[in-house]
Amino acid sequence: MTEPVLDAPANAPHAPASARTQAALIARPDLVVCNECDAVHERVALKRGTVARCRRCYALIGRGHVMRLQTFLAFALASLLLIVVGNSAPIVTLDLRGVLNQATLPEAIRATWDAGQPLVALLTAATALVFPLCFTVLRLYLLLSLTRGVVPPGFVPAMRLLDFVTRWSMVEVFMMGTLVAVVRSASLTSATPGIGLFAYAALTLLLTSLTAGGTHSMWKRSSDLGPSR
Repeated sequence: MTEPVLDAPANAPHAPASARTQAALIARPDLVVCNECDAVHERVALKRGTVARCRRCYALIGRGHVMRLQTFLAFALASLLLIVVGNSAPIVTLDLRGVLNQATLPEAIRATWDAGQPLVALLTAATALVFPLCFTVLRLYLLLSLTRGVVPPGFVPAMRLLDFVTRWSMVEVFMMGTLVAVVRSASLTSATPGIGLFAYAALTLLLTSLTAGGTHSMWKRSSDLGPSR
């Protein structure tokens, strides 16, 4: 796979990382900043199947995707629907000697809290519910406007917040933990995966696709439409 490296513009200021980042994101929408080392690069169009890496630290900056923004929008809409289903339908059904117990994710989090494990409950709520929901809502807010040819208000802060919540959205970790718990409880009770668990499995695939898509295409679209507000 080709991996073109983006060149830093000759007029890029040699300022501290924070100032350089602000200048690139606000004053120059045609620039892209490395998330790892804050190096500033010129934004270029990427061909399908190619990626762009930072010249300084070689971190991934952008990808050339076959999918369009409309496809990412459809994924985000489907993700929001799956979050609703995943939190309203039972995650698992336990059959202990004929006694059936079902629990949705919010109910399981509440039970964990009541059992004296507030830290586990808070981490589960944050990584499996709050951050994935914020990630999806932010994507929808940005993509709904960009696909209509409009740069949404607060585009730059929203993109920075999106980068933050992406790092903490860990639905796949929740899925792995749930599957391990179901397997380990098989010797004690009969556990049947519920609709909520299947919804989260599908959600994991969609969020992974959205995360892999990065934000290069949204920055590029914003640059084409004009300065972000």
